[in-house]
Amino acid sequence: MQRGSILLLLSSASIATASSTPRGVSPEDAKLYAPTSEKTFSCLTNPHVIIPYENVNDDYCDCPDGSDEPGTSACSHLPHKFLAIRGFYCKNEKHAPAFLPLGRVNDGICDYEICCDGSDEWAGVGGVKCENKCGEIGKAAGKLAAERERLRNEGVKKKEELLDRAKIMRVELEGNVKTTRVKIEALGEKVKWLEVQLRETEEKERLKMVKQPKKGSKLGVLVSLARERMQELKSSLEKVRGDRDSARSKLEKAEGILKALKEGYNPNFNDEGVKTARDLENLLGEDEIDWEGFTEADGVAEQSIRTWVHDKLADFRQMLVENGLLADNSQGGVPESRALSSARQALQTGKTEESDTKSHLEALLADLSYPYGHDDVFRPLKGECISSQFGEYTYEYCFLGTAYQKSLKDSSSVSLGEYSRIEEDKSINDASVRGIFESGWEEAHDEGLSGISLIHENGQQCWNGPKRSVKVDLYCSAVDELRSVKEEEKCVYRFEVGTAAVCGGEHGHGGNVEENVRDEL
Repeated sequence: MQRGSILLLLSSASIATASSTPRGVSPEDAKLYAPTSEKTFSCLTNPHVIIPYENVNDDYCDCPDGSDEPGTSACSHLPHKFLAIRGFYCKNEKHAPAFLPLGRVNDGICDYEICCDGSDEWAGVGGVKCENKCGEIGKAAGKLAAERERLRNEGVKKKEELLDRAKIMRVELEGNVKTTRVKIEALGEKVKWLEVQLRETEEKERLKMVKQPKKGSKLGVLVSLARERMQELKSSLEKVRGDRDSARSKLEKAEGILKALKEGYNPNFNDEGVKTARDLENLLGEDEIDWEGFTEADGVAEQSIRTWVHDKLADFRQMLVENGLLADNSQGGVPESRALSSARQALQTGKTEESDTKSHLEALLADLSYPYGHDDVFRPLKGECISSQFGEYTYEYCFLGTAYQKSLKDSSSVSLGEYSRIEEDKSINDASVRGIFESGWEEAHDEGLSGISLIHENGQQCWNGPKRSVKVDLYCSAVDELRSVKEEEKCVYRFEVGTAAVCGGEHGHGGNVEENVRDEL
C-alpha cells in the first residue's frame, strides 16, 4: 500500500488524538510514546531519527528499530535484534495481556491464542472480523491455570521429598566416607602389626633350628623319638651292610669250591672230588642266603638300601608335619612351619582387605562429586526408568543411566547414550508462550520446559554416522513420564521428560508473560 491509501484506511483508527496511546503500545510503554511539544517522535533506540508524530502507526516503517509501528506489521521485516518493541500489545480484558509478533498483525487470521480480544485484526483485512473471546478463553485458561498450579504444587511437594531423600542419602554417604577412612587407618596399623608378627615368627622359626629343645616338651619328645629312629636306621643299615659282606664272603668261598670241584673232578669218584662236594654242602648249610638278592650288582643293592632309608625318613617327616612342626610342602616350595604359614597368610589377608577398602573409599568420593544437580536433587532418581511408545519403537529412559530404543518388530535394543552431565539453558521460559509460537494453543496446555537438560552420550555407533546421543529436556511433573521423542539429526535425539526434580525453586519456571514474549520476539 501507498502511504496515502493507508492514511484513508486508518483514518481515526490510527491515532485518535495526539495525547492518546498509539495502538499496540502497552500501558507500561505509554510514556515512551508521549508526543513532544513539537508534535514529533524520536525512534526509541535511534533518538537521532525524528519523525512527525502523525507518522506513528501509518503502516510505513520510518524507524530503523521499528518503534514507530507498534500497531501495524510495517516493520515486521526487520531482524529481531534490531527491534526495540516487544510486539503488538493485546489488552485481553478478562484474560491475560500478551504481545503478538508484528508480522501477524492484520494478516487476516484471528490469533485467539494470543489476542483473544481480536484486536490484532483491527483493520478487517479481507473482511475478517475477530470477535472478542477473552471471556470464554479466559475462563478455560483459568481452569487450565488452576489445574497446572495444582500439578505444580504436587510436583513441588514431590521435589521436597526428593530433596529430603537426597539429603539423607548424602549424610549417609559422608558418614560412610568417614567410617571408611577410620577403617583404612585401622587396617594400616593392623598390617604394620602383622608385618611385625611375621618377622617375629620367622625369627622364632630360625632359632628353633639352632636351640636345644626343652626337656619334656612336645618338641623335645619328638626330637628324642627322632634320634631313636635315626639310631635304629643306622643299626639296620650296619646290619644290612654286614649281611652283604658275609654273603659276599660265602659267595667267594662257594665260587672257590666250585672251581676246585671242576678242576679236580674224577669220573671214577676219587676221594678229592667227594671231599670237595662235602665242603660245598657244609657251606650252603650254614644259613639261609638270598642268593638272588645279593648276586645283583653292588649299585643296585645300594640303591635298594637308599630307597628303604628314604621311605623311613619320609614317614618321619610326615609325623613332624602332622604335629605342626613342619609345613606340608607336598605341592613343592620351601617347607615352613604351620605358625609361619599362618602369619604369612594373615598378613596377605590384611593387605587385601586394606586395598579393597581403599578402592571402596575412592568409589564413595566419586559418588560425592557426581553431577546430581542442585542439592543432589537427582540422586534419589538414579536408576529409575520410564518408557513410552512412539511409532515403531519403545523408548526407555533411565535417570542418570542409559537411554534405549527398542524395536517393536524384532525386540532389538539400541543404546542411545550414557549419562554424562547436566546443562542449563536460562533462555527457556514458561511453556504457555513457547508452545503458542511454535505449535499453537493446544500445545500451550503442556507444561513448559525448565531449561534443565540431562546429556547422554557415547551410545551405539550409528551406521555411517556418529555415536548415538540424547538431550533430555526436563519439565515439572508430579510423576516421571516420557512425553516426546524427536530425532533432530541422524542419531541425535531429543526427549522431553517430566520429573518433580525441576518443579519450583532452583529448577522452576521464571519470568512473566510479557518478558517471555519479549524473548520469543
